[in-house]
Amino acid sequence: MLRRVTPVASTRSGYRLNLVVPTVDAARTFGGIRTALDLFEAVGASTPERRIISLAGSAADADAAVHGYSVVGEGSDPAIPLQFAPLEHQGAQLAVRDEDVFIATFWTTAELVARIRHWRASPVAGTPLSAYIIQDYEPGFYPSSALSMLSGATYAHTDETIGVFNTSLLRDSFHRRGIGFPREFTFEPRILDRLRAAMSDPPTARVRTIVVYGRPGTPRNAFPAIVDGLRAWRATDPAAHRWTVVSVGQTHPQIDLGSGLTLTSLGKLDIGAYGALLRRSAIGISLMVSPHPSYPPLEMAHLGMLVLTNGFDGKDLSTWHSNIHSLDDISAEAIATELTASCRRFEADPVVGATGRALRPEFLATDVAFPFADELAAALRASVPGTPGLDQDGLVTGSVAGDPTRS
Repeated sequence: MLRRVTPVASTRSGYRLNLVVPTVDAARTFGGIRTALDLFEAVGASTPERRIISLAGSAADADAAVHGYSVVGEGSDPAIPLQFAPLEHQGAQLAVRDEDVFIATFWTTAELVARIRHWRASPVAGTPLSAYIIQDYEPGFYPSSALSMLSGATYAHTDETIGVFNTSLLRDSFHRRGIGFPREFTFEPRILDRLRAAMSDPPTARVRTIVVYGRPGTPRNAFPAIVDGLRAWRATDPAAHRWTVVSVGQTHPQIDLGSGLTLTSLGKLDIGAYGALLRRSAIGISLMVSPHPSYPPLEMAHLGMLVLTNGFDGKDLSTWHSNIHSLDDISAEAIATELTASCRRFEADPVVGATGRALRPEFLATDVAFPFADELAAALRASVPGTPGLDQDGLVTGSVAGDPTRS
């Protein structure tokens, strides 16, 4: 699980911004990784030298995710301003400068950044700050185990880290746990542009389709609870046979729900097919055992579906859109009861979802997604002793010792 890396001193100097991600495999670059890449580009907009470090090596389609970055060899630091450094194996060498600043994106990357900081720590000059993009409470990904303890330990380095939280809901949950950082930034979820465009497509007749966001391999999506709820609904709702039930998000075998009804997996759809499915379907089910709001319930609701999701640690997505019903109880009986009620609402008024109202404007906002990007960039740069600042136009001022090619 943990990628051990061998830091080596770079032969070059000069301020550089680094993003450490678990992978940039384009097939897996969605959700949190895509968000991290977008945030990195915003924070690094005025930084000439940037590097993306992948802990999972380099897949054949990696270029699609890091367009414009050049692959560099293990332990090397050539005079290339935009570098992509895949760490292909345990113990792989990584060239590190005194002026390197790191942004972590997942607990395994934060663990590595802490090791790099310890390796180069100077009792005289100090060590630059790092940033940590926190997109969930990651110890919750694991049962009680070494992994849950190790992931939780990455939140302990508060004095040397700037926390960047994906949503105020998540930040507030951390604060209730007693976890906070002296300096923090927060951003809110935004609908994808292509799904926003789908909201304006000509209306189509909704069909009796229930869409499950189902990832059996991701425990926090509570897939077994959804299946149990669907089976209870099939057994108790005499009109259930009129409906089709499909899942998206992860391929899985067909699941028998009883009396001839099945849950059929459509796998991971591209964004166009996903948007089209949400535009023609009536009801969505998406659970998330996490303080993060989760995108699928919000996407389903904004595209006109009635949605069942769950509350967790102060999260209540019914305050985000009138189409969302948030369950406090995810027992099979509770899911079945609310699903039957949603089916009856649709039967009584097939356009009921289209009349739903967005209650929180930020999900549909079109302004700058990361308004704090310049402030975060300045804070990271200011933590590096002797590093020049930026003028009002975002250009580097002064010279960098040891690298006469930059000014």
